[in-house]
Amino acid sequence: MRDILIVGGLPAVVTLDPATFVFRGVFVGLDGEVDFYATRASELPRKGAEALKVFLAACQAHNRHPLQRRKGVPPGYVLEDIYAEFEAVATQRGQSLESFVQEQRQPFVPKREPSDFEKLMARQEEMDRRSFC
Repeated sequence: MRDILIVGGLPAVVTLDPATFVFRGVFVGLDGEVDFYATRASELPRKGAEALKVFLAACQAHNRHPLQRRKGVPPGYVLEDIYAEFEAVATQRGQSLESFVQEQRQPFVPKREPSDFEKLMARQEEMDRRSFC
């Protein structure tokens, strides 16, 4: 499973490891690998924001630009190319780029059916909420 999550205006590719049930997000278009992990989909935006904050602080401390530069001509940033791709997808869907990005900023929901283990964990969490909260 792969999906896109936008945190702070920057896209991250999110994957789920089916063996460990851990989500991994990797920001794209940055001048360095910035990744983050979460055990729940609802934690992804917060974990991504924390990782991004640390990366941007390091860039500022080292007086380095955080965005990856495009190779070749014309000069620019890889992020510009990524957003051009987003715009093409949005156009195919009959959306504006802004509405596409807003849609991507909605709470992250995996696009698959939960496994038996995930269903069991969700049931246990629900029982815990009823019993202990």
